Amino acid sequence: MSSHYAPPRAAVADVEFAGGNITGDMIEAMRGTKSWVMLIGVLMFIAAAFTVLAALMMMFGSSMMSRSPAGAPPAALLTGMGAAYLLFSLIYVFLGLHLVKYASAIGRLLASGQSADMEDALNQQRKFWKLAGVLALIMIVVFVIGIVAAIAIPSYMAMSGAIPRPH
Repeated sequence: MSSHYAPPRAAVADVEFAGGNITGDMIEAMRGTKSWVMLIGVLMFIAAAFTVLAALMMMFGSSMMSRSPAGAPPAALLTGMGAAYLLFSLIYVFLGLHLVKYASAIGRLLASGQSADMEDALNQQRKFWKLAGVLALIMIVVFVIGIVAAIAIPSYMAMSGAIPRPH
């Protein structure tokens, strides 16, 4: 008879928690993932570089706005967009770093076949997905705020008489 106070046990036959068994299928799955992870990590760095270039061009363009004709977008708008692009480039760098670290951990796992290297690879993958998830949640919140603002601000301006109402 089992004790009610004993910890629960999983009825999984192919997992040995104490020994940390790694199967050949696990190694092959990681081997098939490594090059794709590295590719996306490098592409993140390239995207960050292009985003920085775009940010610098916007900021340079904003400094030229004092000489531009009337009707051009305000210089502050381009400066703000450039700053936002710099923030986006930092996000790309951090996501790329997590992916490159993950690919490196997979390389160590393929060389050693040790459970500690598998744990490191999975931990690096966890860090990437945690950051990606947090960023996705932030984007959703920003989008919702933007949608509410896009509805509320014109409505408020129409009610206050700042913009004429259609007849």
